Order: sequence, then C-alpha cells, then structure tokens
Amino acid sequence: MSDSTEIKKTGHLFSKSRLLSGIQCPKRLFLEVHFPKLAEQNDAADTRIKTGHQVAKVARTLYPDGVMVEYQDDLSRAVKKTRSLLAQEAREPIFEGAFTSSDVLVRSDIFLKVRNGYKLIEVKSSTKVEDYHLWDCAIQSWVIEDAGYPLENVIIAHIDNSFVYQGNDDYDGLFHQEDVMDSIQGYMAEIPDRIVKLKKVLDSDEPEIGTGAHCKNPFECPFREYCSPSANLPEFPVSCLPRGGKIVKELLEEGIIDIRDIPEGRLKSDVHKRIRRVTVRNSPELNKDAGQSLRRLGYPRYYLDFETIQFAVPIWKGTRPYQQLPFQWSCHIEPKPGELRHKEFLDTTGQSPLTDFIGELLGCLSQNGPIFVYSHFERTILGQLAEMYTNQAQKIQKVIDRLVDLLPLAREHYYHPKMKGSWSIKAVLPTIAPDLDYASIEEVQDGTDAQMAYMEAIDPETDEIRKRELARQMLEYCKLDTLAIVRLVKFFQEG
Repeated sequence: MSDSTEIKKTGHLFSKSRLLSGIQCPKRLFLEVHFPKLAEQNDAADTRIKTGHQVAKVARTLYPDGVMVEYQDDLSRAVKKTRSLLAQEAREPIFEGAFTSSDVLVRSDIFLKVRNGYKLIEVKSSTKVEDYHLWDCAIQSWVIEDAGYPLENVIIAHIDNSFVYQGNDDYDGLFHQEDVMDSIQGYMAEIPDRIVKLKKVLDSDEPEIGTGAHCKNPFECPFREYCSPSANLPEFPVSCLPRGGKIVKELLEEGIIDIRDIPEGRLKSDVHKRIRRVTVRNSPELNKDAGQSLRRLGYPRYYLDFETIQFAVPIWKGTRPYQQLPFQWSCHIEPKPGELRHKEFLDTTGQSPLTDFIGELLGCLSQNGPIFVYSHFERTILGQLAEMYTNQAQKIQKVIDRLVDLLPLAREHYYHPKMKGSWSIKAVLPTIAPDLDYASIEEVQDGTDAQMAYMEAIDPETDEIRKRELARQMLEYCKLDTLAIVRLVKFFQEG
C-alpha cells in the first residue's frame, strides 16, 4: 500500500482529472501542468463542474449515515482519514474518500464496505453512461485496488430523466445505478502503461499534436485557441460550411482552407454553393420573394422570445431533470404598422415561475394576430406547457397555431458573407441592424449568459442589489432579442 508522502517524492502526482486530460490529449496534460495560464475561460466547464457538485451533494443525502472526508487542501490527511475509517468495524458509507497508489491520487464520490470487499459509486450528472465515465471509474478502481481494497462492485449512478420531482427534497429515484465492473476491465489494464507514457510527456518538451476531433471530445479543451490560434485562419475558413464534415475534410486535404478558393462546381450542396457564391462576390443575397408571405399577414403583430433554464436536480414540483423550463419572456407588440409596445415577464424569486409565465403570456398575446419567433424553440416550450397545464391547453394550442418561424425563411432567402455559415439571430442581426448591439449589455449577451445570470439571481446568497442588476440585464437582453425579430421582419418586407 502506497503512502501519499512517498508519492510526493517520486515526481509528478497525477490526479484523476489530470489522467483524464492526458487520455484526451497528452498535449492538454502538458499545458495544464506547465502552462496553466494559457487556458481559456470556459463557462460551460465551470457550469458542468458546479452541476456535478450539486448532483453529488444530492446523492449523498440518499446515504444519511455517510461520513465525509474533508481536507480538500491537504491530501495526505485525506488519505490517512480514509484509511482510518476503513480500518474500523463500522460500515458507514464514505464520501470523498481519498486513495493513492503509484503516483496517482483519486477521491471517490461514495465508497462502501460490502460483504466480500468494497463498492465504489461514481455519481454523474449525465443521463447515461458515457465512454469517459468508464475511464473515470477505471482509474479510480485501479488505484483503489492497488492500494489494497478489493472491489466487488463499481457503480455509475447517473440521472434518470424520467424522474418527476414531488417536492419536499425527496430525490429517491433520481438516480439510475449501473454496474460497470465488467466494462472497465480493459480500461484498467491500460492504465499502468498510460501513466508511464504521460510521465514521459511531462518530463519532455511540449508534444507536437495537431488539432482535431479530440479537441472537443469528451469536452472542449481550454487550450484549443492556443493550439489553433485564429490568426492563422483566413477570414472565411471552409470550416464555416454548415454540416460540411466530409467536404470540409476533403477540401483541407486538398490544401483549400478559404471558402473563396473553392473552385466553382466543387460543391454539391445548394446551401454550400450559395455560401461560396455570396462570399466570393462579397455582397449579401436576399431573395425578393422573402417578404411576400410576411406582407400578407395582418395586425396586431407580436414578436416573441423565451429564456429557459435546465436543472440537473429539479427544484420545482412536477418537473423533471434537464427539462427546459421557461422563466422569462419578451414580447414586442405592433398594433399597426410602425407602432411598437413592449411587455415582458421575469421571475427571480426562485419559486416556480411556470404558472405566472403562461398566465401573463396568454394575457399579452390576446386572441389573434401572427406571433413571430426565430426558431422552433418557443413552439416546443409551449407544447410542453400545454401538457403541464391541461386546463389551459386549448388556449396554448391556439397560440402555437399563430406562430410564424422566421428561421426557415432566413435560411432559404438570405445570406451575408459576415454570417460565416450561421443563421443564428446573433449572426444575422449585425448584417441587417448593426445598431442593435448585444455587447452593450455587460454580462448577459447570449442565452447561456442569461441562464447563468438567472441561477445567480435565484441563489438565496445573492444580495438584493446584485439581484436587481442581474434582472435589469436579463430584461434588456431578452428585449433586444424580440426587437431583433421586429427588425428582421421589416428587413424582409422591404427587401
């Protein structure tokens, strides 16, 4: 059995996360250890880590007699505390147990004594077992068994998204448990060799590894920008071709990196041909037919946008894990051409906003008139609300029937070189209404920012001044989204 004090003398001490980084890409591990300041800020990674901590915390409540091993900043003490707990006769579950062997240290979510050995439970916030989860469990299992604790079961406890929360902090049934003991054996066999190779990586010069699919799998690497600086890319790289996997790969292999250098006739997709044509010409293309169907629509007109949140661990009764739950809407109303009003909804109390959300929305939209949106998203959310509020389902369905989705219209009839292969509202808007600038909103400039702001706003520890500022920015952001739809309709009609 190894001792943590010995490990510190042998050179590089690997944590599980560093081994996983090295498995994804040895260069990533090298940069994490030697040049960590090169890493880019990754909000998605931060959110994923916070979600993981929250899910693990809930999982621990299902084992009320468990014992937590603290010492997050003192790994030697954590290892000794774990060893002491396991030496006792008691069989209480151990949370965050620390184990070390062969220069690797791991901490387990839940570790239990069982009849013929031990059980390791790794808690995951995903809704199914992924390949990298098997690597995760394999590393832990290899270290734990090498440290002298034979495992009888290795369990991945992941979110069951069919679970419906009934309130009162009752999360029994939130997790589905899957035994992966047999599945990880092949992974475990590779680990000693992986450790040897990764130690050599850390003791050598920076590896020469090009960018590729591994940069995003299983998660986006924080050093991706360093490995492929945008300065080396042309203004219109062929990677901008949407759904262009095969053709983009072929073009790159042929040495063609700029859309403008693609020979005429080389592309088969009509969309790709249009992108190339417009980019080479360097002028936008708008089909004059785009506005015909819009000009026939009457008034009043409504321009609608939703913001939603997903909770891995549901906090509102009657909701499921990762269900898209709306908390905010913005609606510009045009009673007659050129006359605009605005209404909005945002609830930052932390209580379920759903009843008020749909009630106030139905009141805002009245009984007739087209409702413009930019994507299928609002239709989907309204459909879910109709299932939840059956007494309002007929009214909600009438709203759904009035929706006019502008995204297919834009895709079919409009393209500007600056859109670079994207028809998202954020890509289209600067080409038709550059005066509408999301950058003017300090912290909330896209949907992900809005979700993060909302999570902070409903946190009980957020003070009222900060909460009001977050609410102001969320309202400004969502209002800008619907004003963008107003401008887009006008642009198509006048084109």
